[in-house]
Amino acid sequence: MKKLLFATLMCVAAMSAKAQVLTSETINGVYKELINSTKSDYAYNAEMTGNDITTMYVYKVVAGAKGMQTLKQHMKHEYAYAADGTLTSKVTYLWNDDLNDWTCSTRYDYALDNGKYSVEYSRYNHVANRFDLPVDKITYDIMPYDSVSNVSCYHRKSLSSQYQLISVMRVMDLPILYAKK
Repeated sequence: MKKLLFATLMCVAAMSAKAQVLTSETINGVYKELINSTKSDYAYNAEMTGNDITTMYVYKVVAGAKGMQTLKQHMKHEYAYAADGTLTSKVTYLWNDDLNDWTCSTRYDYALDNGKYSVEYSRYNHVANRFDLPVDKITYDIMPYDSVSNVSCYHRKSLSSQYQLISVMRVMDLPILYAKK
């Protein structure tokens, strides 16, 4: 159920008149919004190579004695980019208190090919010490001026099965209405 909910939420998130291929600039903008947020239970820090955020750290803000707050390691995201600045992958790690170290969790792989933008979601297999095949995939048909015409969501029930189409949503531009005062 969690996988279906994730795929549905990703499809709904894509349902806008303007789509955006994720780039280094997009990640930088998200980071700036996060660090400027005044009401959050989380704090953020980032490592950069040139103008690209390569690692973003997420800390949980924990209330302590006498109104003091401390930061507890919570999550980190590692980003990789193509030469043109488009995002190619995001790997997420969760902080493991027992191991006192980061534990690999998930990976998103992004690709832009012939007007289709795709995102694949993979989980980390701790027994095999590698990522399994992707279990979810979303494709966006990118049209001129960054509009989206279709969003297709796929899910794989088992690692040995093929992707099954969950839903296809056609995105229509809303008409522009003019009104006189």
